[in-house]
Amino acid sequence: MTGPTFVQYEQKLTFRLLVGYRWVSLLPPLLDLLIFSPPQALSRMVLSLLVAAGLTLGLTLAVTPLNRRLMQHPWLLGIDLVISIGLVWATGLEQSPYYPYSLAPILAAAFFFGIRGGVTAAAFYSLLYGLAWLINMVLAAPVNLSGALTQVMSFFLIGAIFGYPTRLLQQLYQAHTELTAKNDELSTRNRDLDLLRELSLVMQSSVDPAEMQEIVLQGLVEKMGYPRAVIGLYDRPLDALTGWLVLAGNTATNGNAAPKLAHTDVASLKAESGPLARALKGRLTLEITDGEAPTHDDALNRRLILGSHYLILPLSLRNELVGVIVIDQLSPERRLSAAERHSLNHLAMHAGVALGSVRLCIDRARIAAVAAERHRMATDLHDQVSQALYGLAYGLDAAKQLLAHEPKLQQLLANLHQTAAEAQTQLRQIIFDSKPDEITAAAFVAGLHRNLRALSPLKAMALRLDLPGDFDHWQAGTRRQLYRVTQEALANTVKHANARQFIVKLSQDAHDIELRIADDGEGFDPTQVDSSQHLGLQSMAERIRALDGAFELNSAFGEGTLIIIRVPLALAEPADEVAVVA
Repeated sequence: MTGPTFVQYEQKLTFRLLVGYRWVSLLPPLLDLLIFSPPQALSRMVLSLLVAAGLTLGLTLAVTPLNRRLMQHPWLLGIDLVISIGLVWATGLEQSPYYPYSLAPILAAAFFFGIRGGVTAAAFYSLLYGLAWLINMVLAAPVNLSGALTQVMSFFLIGAIFGYPTRLLQQLYQAHTELTAKNDELSTRNRDLDLLRELSLVMQSSVDPAEMQEIVLQGLVEKMGYPRAVIGLYDRPLDALTGWLVLAGNTATNGNAAPKLAHTDVASLKAESGPLARALKGRLTLEITDGEAPTHDDALNRRLILGSHYLILPLSLRNELVGVIVIDQLSPERRLSAAERHSLNHLAMHAGVALGSVRLCIDRARIAAVAAERHRMATDLHDQVSQALYGLAYGLDAAKQLLAHEPKLQQLLANLHQTAAEAQTQLRQIIFDSKPDEITAAAFVAGLHRNLRALSPLKAMALRLDLPGDFDHWQAGTRRQLYRVTQEALANTVKHANARQFIVKLSQDAHDIELRIADDGEGFDPTQVDSSQHLGLQSMAERIRALDGAFELNSAFGEGTLIIIRVPLALAEPADEVAVVA
C-alpha cells in the first residue's frame, strides 16, 4: 500500500496533528491515575502512562524520519496497534482510559491511506482486541460483551468515516493538479499566440527579415524564458547558413567570455554530417544533450553554441529550407518535455512561414524589377539599335546598287549586308528572349519552333518535343532556365551540327527533372572544346549549376550529340502557376 498524492502533499502537517492528538488523548489516563485508580492498580497505571508518554515523546522528537518511514513502510502501524492493545488490555479493556489513545493508529491509517487503510487497521486492531477479550475470559476476568462489540464497531466506523474525507481531499487535490496543468498549458498557448500575433503584425507591416528574427528571439528568451537563442537564414546558392542574430537572457552563462557570432558568419551545409546539417537536411528537430559539436568548424562552434545541451529547430516553408533556430544553454539535468517541444515546433513552423513569405516577397520583387529592366532594355534595343541596323542594311543595299560596276566592292557589300541581316535576326531573338513572359508548355514548344524558323529559314531540320503534363506546375525559374538551355542547344545544332533532327525530352521523377537534348549531327570531341570560344556550352552549364543541377555532355565525331541534364524538382508557388502564353 502506497501513500496517495494528497498525503504526499501535506503529510508532515497531518503527522504532527496526529502526534498532538496522542498528547491530548493521554489526559484521560492521567485523570484516571490521579482521581479514580484504586491503590492496587496504581503501579500498573503509572507504568502504562510512562509507556504511552515515552512512545508519544519518541514520535514527537522523530516526527520527520518516522513520517517518511511510515509512508514507505505502512506495516509500522501494526507495531503501534500492538502497543495500543497492550495498554488497553492492561488497564481494563472495555473500561480502559486508553481507548481514545488506541484510536491514533487507526486515524493515522485513515488519514494517510484512505478508507482502505482505515478499515484494514480497524480489522487488525479488532483481531487484537478479540484476542485480548478471550484472554480475559480464560483468566476469569470480568468481561463486557456489549461494550466490547460497541468499541469494535467504533473502530470500523472511525476508519471508514475519517478515510472518506481523505479520499475526497485526494480527488480534490488531483482535480486541482489537473486544473493547474491545464492552466499552465493555456498560459503557454496564450503566450505562443501572443508571439504569433506579433509575428503576423510584423509580417503585415514589414519586409525586413532581421525585424522578424528579432521578434522570434525576443519571444524565445524574454517571453518563454530560454537562456540563449540563435537564428540564422539559409542561403541557397551557397548551401549555407548566414545572417545570424543572437539574444541571451539573464540566465545565460559565459556570454561575455565567448567569441561573438558575426551576422555574416557562414555555416556550410555541404558534405556535413554534424547535427546542424542532419537536422536541416532532414527537416528534423534535434535535441543534443551530450555536447556534440553542431558543425565540423571548431571556430564557428565556439561562437554558435556555448552549452552542452541545445535544440536545433529547422525553419521551412512548403518543405523549402528557410533557416534555423538554435536554443542554447538548456539545463543539462533534464530533457525538454513533450509539451515544450510541441510549443517550440509550433513557433518554428510559424516563424518559417513568416520568414519564408518575406523572402518570397523580396525574391518576387527582385524578379519583377529584373523583368521590368529587361523589358526596358529590350524596348531600347528595338527603338535604337534595331533601327540603326535596319538603316545600315538599307544603306548597304543602296550602295550595292550604286556600285554595280565594281565586282569586288559588290562582294564586300554583299557580305556586310548579310552580316547586318544576321545581326538583325539575332537582335530580334534577344529582344524576344528579354520578354518576362512565363514559359508554359505551349510557350516552350512555340518558342523553339519560332527560334528554328529564325535560325534556319531554308533548312528542313525536324524538331521533336516531348514534355510531361506536369510541366506547368514546375517552378517558373526552373522552366525558364531549361527553356534557355534548350534554346542555346538548338542554336548550336543549327550553326555547327548539320543535323536532320533535334530531339527534346523532358521528364520527372519523385525528386528530379531530367532534360535530354539529342541531335543526329556531325558531333565533336568534347575534350577539345575551348570554353572561351564556345561560350554557349559554358552558359548552359552555368545555368544548370545555378539550379543545383548536373550537366552532362556526350558527343563523338559522326555520332551526334546528347546532353543530359538533371535538376532538383521544385514545384511552383500558387502565384507562379498563373502562366502567360507567349
